[in-house]
Amino acid sequence: MRVWLMILGMLVSLPVWAAQDGNEGLYEMAAPPDSAFVRVVNVTDGQVAVAMDDWRQSLSPGQSGDYLYRPAGTATLRVNDKPFEFSFGKRSVQTLVFDGVALVPHEDTYFNSRLKALLVMYNLSSQSATLQTSNGAVNVIGPLLAGSSDEREINGVKVSLKVTLDSGKTLPLEDVVLQRGRVYTVLVTPGDGDGQARLEETHVATKTES
Repeated sequence: MRVWLMILGMLVSLPVWAAQDGNEGLYEMAAPPDSAFVRVVNVTDGQVAVAMDDWRQSLSPGQSGDYLYRPAGTATLRVNDKPFEFSFGKRSVQTLVFDGVALVPHEDTYFNSRLKALLVMYNLSSQSATLQTSNGAVNVIGPLLAGSSDEREINGVKVSLKVTLDSGKTLPLEDVVLQRGRVYTVLVTPGDGDGQARLEETHVATKTES
């Protein structure tokens, strides 16, 4: 699985966790050169509190956190006050899935296209899953095995999608207009019945949260 990101320059007047101009591409931000990026996805049944350095975020069940960036090196990330130590390489990107006990890493990479949007799918359910057009005519991503992830670049258009599980159950997603240069996340998580799916635009942390 690979999530692509774009880093362009540095604005020294902004704080470490500052984000991009809202009119620019999602990852055209004021990150210092060679920064590392990380986010947490909560697949538990309860609210979790995430903390790293001066950054804080509360995540609801099934929610993916904003990407944040920091200097490369070793850092301690806390989830519900439980410490997890990670080493972040220069220009690395990671999605960490919290299952209530551990943080399971998914290694991502940079996306630098202004011509396409990127769809990234994380199958965090207990069975294989496929991202399809709503009429089932096209497989967009997958099938993905449980616990795996993948991505696909796609034109900037309005799309109607669904997730089809190995059991045959379908999970419709909200229609979305994909914007070029942006990244969109499809999360397939355990839930009522066979599972749940949601599609959301990927964001980058703009400020610390108390």
